[in-house]
Parts: sequence; C-alpha cells; structure tokens
Amino acid sequence: MKKVLIAKQDGLTLIEVLAALVILGILFVGIMSVFPQMTLFNVKTEAKLSTMNLARQEMADVTERTKWEKQLLDLPAEPTAEDMLAAAPSYLTDTKISSEMSAAGYSWISKTADYIRYQKNGDYRYEVDVYLKCEPFLNPESVNPDAAAPDAGTCSVADKQKLYKVHLKVLQESTPGSGNYRLSSETFSYLAYTAVPAAPVASAGGG
Repeated sequence: MKKVLIAKQDGLTLIEVLAALVILGILFVGIMSVFPQMTLFNVKTEAKLSTMNLARQEMADVTERTKWEKQLLDLPAEPTAEDMLAAAPSYLTDTKISSEMSAAGYSWISKTADYIRYQKNGDYRYEVDVYLKCEPFLNPESVNPDAAAPDAGTCSVADKQKLYKVHLKVLQESTPGSGNYRLSSETFSYLAYTAVPAAPVASAGGG
C-alpha cells in the first residue's frame, strides 16, 4: 500500500495574529504620542528664539549711544588735560534716565537703592532695570572721592565715559487676557554716558 505524504504547513493561529496586532497597536500609539510633544517643543523653541531677538532689538534701542551723550560747552579746539577734566561728564541723573526712557515709550514703575524700573506694554511686556551704580569704562582703579554720590567708590568725575548696567526682560502673558505674565527672555547690557563736543553753531552770514 502506498502511503500518501501530506506536507505540513506552518502558519499563524488566530491568537497569534491578535497578539501581534495588539503589540503593533501599542507601538503605534506610543510613536504617535511623540509627534504632538515634538510640535509643542518646536513651538516653544520658536517662541523663545523670537523673544530673544526682540530682547536684543529692544536693548539696542534702549542703549543707543547718542541718547546718552552729554553735550560739552565751550571746549577749546585743542583741549588740555585740565579742559577735559573740567568737561568730563557728570553722573547720570534720574531725570535724564526718565526722559530718555519716556521718549522710548516706557513708564516709570519703581525705584530701589540699586536701580530704576521701567515698563512698556505691547504684544509683550518689557521691563527694563537701569542700574544707578556707575562702572568706569577705561579706568577701573578710579575712585569717586565724593562719598555722597550714588556711585561712590566706583567712578571718578574725571572718567570720560561712565557705564550703567541695564537688565531687560521680555514677559509673555501666560493665557491671553489673564494678566499673568511669565519671563520669556532676558538680556543684559550697558548704556554709556559719554561727553561729546557741542555741535557748532551754524553761521547766519553769507560768503
């Protein structure tokens, strides 16, 4: 009698197929959950970069050099050391700071022993702290002999340029309309209070 050989065919049972589908489903859900997080991360990163650029631009405007120049009067064409000493810029005053910050759209908020704080609102809220302590530019060893000055022991009257630290913060509203702001970006710089020759008076006469 001839024996009929039947080839054995291996395959997947229904239970194995279902188990494979469950595992694939779990993996798929895990992978898909990553995409929203990546999108949120990208949005936050883009917003952070945007506010960093805004902070730099705003700081450049606040500390723009010509805003903080002191005009010198009657300075000789070839000034001596004594002339320059007499004409050296005095210390930056609260009035000058407030005038320039107001012209830039900022409002006075508060004052401490160390700084004056100003604020400007728009798409973002800007807070600027202008420090009152002078820091010498080229002569770090200079000492202010007047102990009553706000920056005593830091700058000398003779310093040709005086630096004042500025701290600028960009605040973003947590939820539109909530009135609650969180820090989005910040930057530091210095404004330079510098003495410059006065502009010559234009002659009214003809040739």
